[in-house]
This record gives sequence, C-alpha cells and structure tokens, in this order.
Amino acid sequence: MKVLYVHGSSKIEGIVNALRKLGIDHEIYPTRMLDVFVNDSEAIEVAAHCRQSGITHIMSIHLIDTLAVAAQKARISYVALIWDAPYYKLFTDYGKMDNCWFSVFDRVDAQRFKDADISHILYQPLAVDEDQIREWDRQAEALREYKDEICFVGRLYDDNFYDEFCSQLPQELQDYFVDLFENAAFRWDGIDRIHGTVNNELVAHIRAETPGFQMVNLFDIPDSVYFENGYVTRKIANIERICALNLLAEKYPVTLYTTSVTARQRLRGVKIMPPICSEQDLHNTFRSSKINLNISLKGIEGGTPQRIMDIMGAGGFVLTNYCPETADLFQEDKEIVMFRTPEELLEKADYYLKHDREREEIAQNGHVKVMQRYTYTEKIKKLLAWVEGAES
Repeated sequence: MKVLYVHGSSKIEGIVNALRKLGIDHEIYPTRMLDVFVNDSEAIEVAAHCRQSGITHIMSIHLIDTLAVAAQKARISYVALIWDAPYYKLFTDYGKMDNCWFSVFDRVDAQRFKDADISHILYQPLAVDEDQIREWDRQAEALREYKDEICFVGRLYDDNFYDEFCSQLPQELQDYFVDLFENAAFRWDGIDRIHGTVNNELVAHIRAETPGFQMVNLFDIPDSVYFENGYVTRKIANIERICALNLLAEKYPVTLYTTSVTARQRLRGVKIMPPICSEQDLHNTFRSSKINLNISLKGIEGGTPQRIMDIMGAGGFVLTNYCPETADLFQEDKEIVMFRTPEELLEKADYYLKHDREREEIAQNGHVKVMQRYTYTEKIKKLLAWVEGAES
C-alpha cells in the first residue's frame, strides 16, 4: 500500500502523523484541494502522478470530487474521512462510485448511506492527535490554573437561513414552525422530533410565498430533508445555545468564544471573547475551564462532535446534551456528564462547580479513554485494515 494524502479545506496533520507512525508508505500532495466541483485537468494531473509514483490509495478529509475522479482514472481506491453530519455530498454520482471508501462518524448518517446503496461505508467515531496533545500538555504544564468557570466554544448560528428568509413567511407558516421549534428544542433525550416534520409540498409553498428565498439542492435527497437540516436544525441550535447560555449566566460566570456578530445583543451577563484561532490555544482553553459545555447541532443525529473529543483530549470536563451514541462511547457520570433538560443542565453545572474532585476525576477518566481508543493512529489503522480486507 502507498497512500497519497491530499490536504483539503481542513489541514489535519494528525492523519499524516498516523500514517508515519503506522509505517504506511505515503506522500503528501504538494497543493491543497477544495471539496468543490470536479476540476478535470487537476484530476488528470493527480491520476498521472499516482501512476508514476506507484500510489495505491488516495486519502483526504471529506469527499473531494476531483480526487474520486482521479482515483478512478488511475484505477485505484479513494478513501475519504467524513468530518461533518449530515453530509450530503455522498448523495451524488461521486459518492456512489465503486472505488470510493468512506469513514463516517454519525451512525445514523452511515445507515442512510448504506440504505442508499453507497458501496463502502465504515462507522468510526472522530479522533484526536495524541502526539500533538502530549506536546501541548508538556508546554502548558504551568497553565493548569482555571481561567473560566463555564466555557462554550462555538457558533450561535445567528446567521441561519431560517431567520434570513423565513421571517417573511405568511403567519400560518410562521406559527407552524414556532410549534415545531417548541416541540423539538430543549429536549435532549435522543428522540428525533425534526425529521419528517417538513414535506416537499411545504417547501414548494415556502418558495412561492417568500420573495428572495433560494434553496439550491444539488444532492439526491428530497428538498424537505435539505430544508430540515439546512434551515430548521440551525434555527433550533440558535434558540438552544442562546437560551442555555443566558440561563447559566444568571447564576454562574460563563465565557463564550465565538464568531457570532450578535452575541452581545442576544446574551446577558455572558463574557464574550473572540474566536480561538490556533489548535493549541483551543486545547489550553478546554484544559483551563472547569466546565466545557457542548450543545450539539440536532443535524448530528447519531455522532459525537469533534468538540467533545477535543475537550476530552485536553483533559477538560465535558457537560453535554445527551446523545445515545456518546453514551455508548463514554460512561455517563464517570467519563462524561450529560443533561436531558434545561433543569438538569443547571443542576449538573451547579453540582460540578462545587465538587472539584469529582469533576476532575471524570475529566481525567475521559481523557484516558480518548487517548487510548479515539486517536488518529487507531482510526487510520482500522480504516485501512477495513479497506484492504474488503479489497482482497
């Protein structure tokens, strides 16, 4: 096996390090490639390079159509690690190519892909770069003092498409979505209350009634599914994150690191900080926060977000909404703490801010689990063994 790894929009050195540690013969393609439409000349160039260099597998983060075509031209396999959910690009002609292999972190998404006859799907949780973490910990040894009581790093989704377009909907449609939001928001019990609430006729009605509404669905999925995940889930995340942060800030110091432009207008008593630009600074922030909050986007139905893995990799304490898949990966109240209602969020935040030893034990247990099981090295080893085994 000889792998050509191509950096895309996300440059993840941990995968390259894993290939090196595993002794996998590999090359790094000299230029980065975006996961946009096929560039035929670039596909021909990559295919020629693969033939000349004896490459047997191309690998990247996310499905890059040009690489799928290049691998097909070179008659080799293409392996893509999917980092987002839901991920629609697999519902295209390129996702359905027989020479493509996909690692998917959301097991609900994984089953959908299999049901759609996408040939090669492997469910794998997301991962951390264990060597980089050890180096950051060594450099940050003197920084263990806590900087934040409750910390959230992430978007408020204040730029969601629902607010942009759907505020112009007729009143009866606005009422319908208000009821939907009230039924689905703040209920973190693992039950899907979103998918199936919108049909294609409703989307067609929205198009007809809303000036300027544009929803370009390029994938082999119904418009209703695209609308639910592109519009509804992001608006619910906007509602949940703003309300949860305001609720916590009524009683405790809360810090938000975000790109949100409306945070200061929408949040009360929350310390607003600029986004964290480097991975090492992010690691140190998670490490030096007593409680690291996670509120997952409801479009992630059966996966554990990268935020949780990164917090645990940093040795931070995670307080997250309940997800059945996360509960399978980590022991609740021993390696991670979950909430199912806003009331439980407040109760657990209060308890663990007052019980340092228990909180730090849970954080350490979660750290050990991630560093043992959910590293790039373990992920790449299992992924390539699956590909080789299926090819033989």
